[in-house]
Amino acid sequence: MIDASVVLHNIKNISQIVFEVTDACNLRCKYCGYGGLYEGYDKREDKFMAFGVSKSILDYLFNIWKSNCSRGICNPVTIGFYGGEPLLNMPLVCDIVDYVGRQGEMGKKFFFNMTTNAMLLDRYVDYLAEHEFRLLISLDGDKEINDKNRVFQNGTGTYDTVMQKIEMVRKISPEY
Repeated sequence: MIDASVVLHNIKNISQIVFEVTDACNLRCKYCGYGGLYEGYDKREDKFMAFGVSKSILDYLFNIWKSNCSRGICNPVTIGFYGGEPLLNMPLVCDIVDYVGRQGEMGKKFFFNMTTNAMLLDRYVDYLAEHEFRLLISLDGDKEINDKNRVFQNGTGTYDTVMQKIEMVRKISPEY
């Protein structure tokens, strides 16, 4: 039997939450868990998480954190966004960030991160920089290695596009 106090202690001290906001993706990487490389692979269904799902999870945590809040303590919690390609469900990402920002004191300092293939960075760099997102950009080494597996739907490599997107971010928001 699991001790409920241990579970509550762990929930109170969660340091990271990751939302898989969609299984949709604008690439077709050969090694993806939704690809054909693996026996019994998952079928990509292009589903998008609804705000109500994430809100329910956050409300549950917020209620616990607020009722156990110690003033003056500000423990870090990172909220991560993952997919598929999470930038394809940017409205949900914005809803979650805004919702978290409207919460009162609960002894937590929130940070945001995202794993992205960078294809849509030009559309959202201002928002991501404003909210100080920590980005993990998928790239598999040099051009030759990357372009063997990380490909667009038409089979062409992504390396040059990823590098262009990174350079564009540097120009638009050098401090970011």
